[in-house]
Amino acid sequence: MKKVSKKSKLEEQKLDYDPYLMRINKGERMYKIYIFRPLAGRENKFEYRVLTKEKTNEMLEMVSYNFKIVNGIPQKSSIMKAPEIPKDNMDKMIQNMMISTNTSQEEFEEIDLSGFKTLEEQIDFLKKKNRVDTMYVT
Repeated sequence: MKKVSKKSKLEEQKLDYDPYLMRINKGERMYKIYIFRPLAGRENKFEYRVLTKEKTNEMLEMVSYNFKIVNGIPQKSSIMKAPEIPKDNMDKMIQNMMISTNTSQEEFEEIDLSGFKTLEEQIDFLKKKNRVDTMYVT
């Protein structure tokens, strides 16, 4: 039996409870990623990110947060989670966010992953576009 160090156990536990990560369970896959990059926050590399996944019951789960880089270190804050959102409501929610924040098309990016059949295909696509931090992909 392989011995696991206390440090490894703590790191594994930290990943299990990290509120900024979205867990993708068997049968689930990413749906869309929405990124708001306001012109006013660009010098600080500020973004507002919305990650969505399609659950096995065809509902969406959403995690959103503020993201910026401070002294070369990524910072995440103001996390919000929604465990059950009908697919039909998501695009309307994003449109409302764009209107209420006065976000232009130049300040917004949508990465649509819904056309891929598997999570592996989605990850390969994101890797090719250099859009995934592989340290969080297990």
